[in-house]
Amino acid sequence: MKILQVCSAEQMGGGERHVADLTRALIERGHSLHLAVRESSPLPAALAELPVTWHRFPLRNALDLPSAFHLARLIRRHRIDLLHAHVARDYPTCGLAARLAPEVRLFLTRHHFHPLRANPLYRWALGRTERFLAVSRSVAAGLAQSFPDLAPRLSVIPNWLDPLVLEGARPRDEARRILGITRPLAVGLLGQLTPLKRQDLFLDAVGQLIEQGLAAEAEFLLVGAPGPDDHAFAAELRARVETRQGDEGQVRLLGYVPALPSLLSAFDVVVAPSTNEAFSLVLIEAMASGCAVIASRTGGMAEIVEDEATGLLIPPNDLDALTRTLARALSDPSLRSRLGLAASQSTRTRFARADILDQIESLYLLSPPD
Repeated sequence: MKILQVCSAEQMGGGERHVADLTRALIERGHSLHLAVRESSPLPAALAELPVTWHRFPLRNALDLPSAFHLARLIRRHRIDLLHAHVARDYPTCGLAARLAPEVRLFLTRHHFHPLRANPLYRWALGRTERFLAVSRSVAAGLAQSFPDLAPRLSVIPNWLDPLVLEGARPRDEARRILGITRPLAVGLLGQLTPLKRQDLFLDAVGQLIEQGLAAEAEFLLVGAPGPDDHAFAAELRARVETRQGDEGQVRLLGYVPALPSLLSAFDVVVAPSTNEAFSLVLIEAMASGCAVIASRTGGMAEIVEDEATGLLIPPNDLDALTRTLARALSDPSLRSRLGLAASQSTRTRFARADILDQIESLYLLSPPD
């Protein structure tokens, strides 16, 4: 099958990692892969070793007519069987391309929790969608509310664990040395520095624990780089850390860390206090690595973590709950051990790469509906 994936993203986040590994897997399974990306996309470098046919497009906005016409010509010229888009602003452009080249089948994956606009033009543009994939039930519910006519075409297929993450894991002592961890315990908040992730709330909780003398054995690490619009927020976080929260070096901003998934063994606790998340790839990676996790009871994270069994759930944006739960996790090694073991066993089964890819490929190979 000839498959054209479209992804206009310009940073390597969870959705882009999904596209990259989906491309690898489909090539492994014998499919021919084309990718349409922007000039500044990180995907060509990430997939440089693979036989991908690359196409550079402007993909400027939600209805980029020139890109839609170029995509339609590309579909006809290369006899593309299936068109699959992964970023919301690409959906209408791909929908128009599918109307101009009606022989192609259109798939869309929704990786974000924000609701999509449901105006008449958007509905028309997406009307030829054969299958809408949602990475969690909460995302699917939002899509069904916005586009009730597409509800029968919705499938919930989560992201998966990349086996390279598990196979490439560093020993704990080595991972701690690479990250410069010297105290007995390490707590991490991992991901893009952005208000949605609530790194500010995390620092508030850490400050309270240090003031109360409940965190002397722990280091607290913020790992990640700011998004394009988040440099002011990142600067505020950096200023707070530099004004001495606790002993020097106890709270650190590490910035972007290459190959972070292979270093998750360094952490005892991973915190995900986001306001909302469609899924959370870093959460399942931390769980698979045996970390005890604390996450907001919202969106896809509430579907990943079973409270008190595979992790601890707290209300979003609740400083007191985050502070209490962090204190509990730091003070109870048996709790950390129990949660980490159960989380590792659960995620390795629920998010096994081969099983989830089988689900996607089976939808690709189904005969299209009449």
